[in-house]
Amino acid sequence: MLCFGSSTRILSFLGKALLPVLVLFMSGCVPDFLLSDSDWVVIEAGEHEPSPARKFGLLISPSEISATVTFDSSCIYDVGAVDADDWNKVIGVGFVGAKDQPLDGVAPHQVDGARVGWRWNAQRQRIDLGAYIYVEGQRIDFKVAEVAINTPTKMVIKIDYDRKVYQVLGGKTVPFTHNKSFAYNTGLYFGGTSVAPHRIRVKIQDY
Repeated sequence: MLCFGSSTRILSFLGKALLPVLVLFMSGCVPDFLLSDSDWVVIEAGEHEPSPARKFGLLISPSEISATVTFDSSCIYDVGAVDADDWNKVIGVGFVGAKDQPLDGVAPHQVDGARVGWRWNAQRQRIDLGAYIYVEGQRIDFKVAEVAINTPTKMVIKIDYDRKVYQVLGGKTVPFTHNKSFAYNTGLYFGGTSVAPHRIRVKIQDY
């Protein structure tokens, strides 16, 4: 259990730092124990993300984010050539800090955070997996691996605070600059620009 002093300064910082995350939770996150098949996360046609939100959680200085992820045949899609290379997202972490957090509606994980990107590769007939990282609001993304449909895959994001680097899926490390401790899990998201063209479902275990 975390214990904080009662000073006004600490409470003020926590309020500013965690407000964007608390808004996410109040928007309707459903605990897994309330669901009959909690491992499957679903995005309905025409949406970017599950509703209500799924697989969220508050974190303090996480050193690793991991889950076993399975993409089924619903993850085969066609959004046209313009958006075909856009990354969808699955597991990830966003860091919260009032100092560098703009107040113009940008989510904290789009300032400092790391996620696993995924997209259907029609030519390869497989799911591309990639690193999808923000450092001071600048995006860095690249392919790391690929996986077949219906193949459970362990995915890991490592955060090394001593070296100040992220490593996604064992790929090349990416330096970060922040000193933030408060964080939250990010969940399944479709897009890029396009919304889900049909019902998409992904199995996310042990997140």
